[in-house]
Amino acid sequence: MAKKLGGEVINADSMQVYKDLHILTARPYPEEMEGIAHHLYGHVDGGERYSVGHWLRDAEPIIIDILSRQKVPIIVGGTGLYFKALTEGLAVIPNPSEAGQSYARMIYESQGTSGLRQEAFSCDPTATQRVLGDDPQRLLRIIAVAHGTEKILSEWQAKTRPVIPAGYWTGVKLLPDRAVLYERINARFEIMLREGAIAEVKNLLSRKLPKDSPIMRAIGVDLIDALIRGDIPKRAMLERGQQMTRRYAKRQYTWFNNQANSEAWQKKYHNLRLH
Repeated sequence: MAKKLGGEVINADSMQVYKDLHILTARPYPEEMEGIAHHLYGHVDGGERYSVGHWLRDAEPIIIDILSRQKVPIIVGGTGLYFKALTEGLAVIPNPSEAGQSYARMIYESQGTSGLRQEAFSCDPTATQRVLGDDPQRLLRIIAVAHGTEKILSEWQAKTRPVIPAGYWTGVKLLPDRAVLYERINARFEIMLREGAIAEVKNLLSRKLPKDSPIMRAIGVDLIDALIRGDIPKRAMLERGQQMTRRYAKRQYTWFNNQANSEAWQKKYHNLRLH
């Protein structure tokens, strides 16, 4: 698309922004970019708590710059929240107080993800219902905002403005055949291990970042950590990693299908089925 349209690629994957995990997040290599300019790949240190707000602030001036050069910004990735913020807006939310953040971390440490979801739902059911699957970072955020600011998250989010308004963008879903996609996921996880994903995670773990750091949620980090510590055999780690990736892909499939079928988005999305 970039070659045909005279475009440049902007990353919209929340893990490919981190420079620490090139292999494990399948960040593209220069030869895969084929001379096309790629933006926001590997530009963030793993110790940073990079959020959708950070991405939006980074992406907006790049989009404007690309357009000013009469080129087409092509925004690519699987992090639905990034696209939603770009096209529907993102609320300006103050940083929660330390007390609010500490309370959220205490819930996580004592009750795990299930306790986080229960507490988040009691604080802000509207925001919690938007969190699909196990996503402790977003659940922590809901609790911290509820206990550390003057409003709950869903109330802050009620006032937003899109970076790209309706009528100025077109969405394309890439829909590989599900069975073929799962086969490629299984093969990819094995390839990543052969190419050095274990050493990459060792380097990340040596930094001793907090467990709730966003980068620590990348699929495979916990599993490879368990392998390094001798808590899981390699075959079991591989199979579990493949399973987790397939489940994540299924959630992405569902999210983008739901968005594309919604009244607000249905006229802006095209399906592109790959065979």
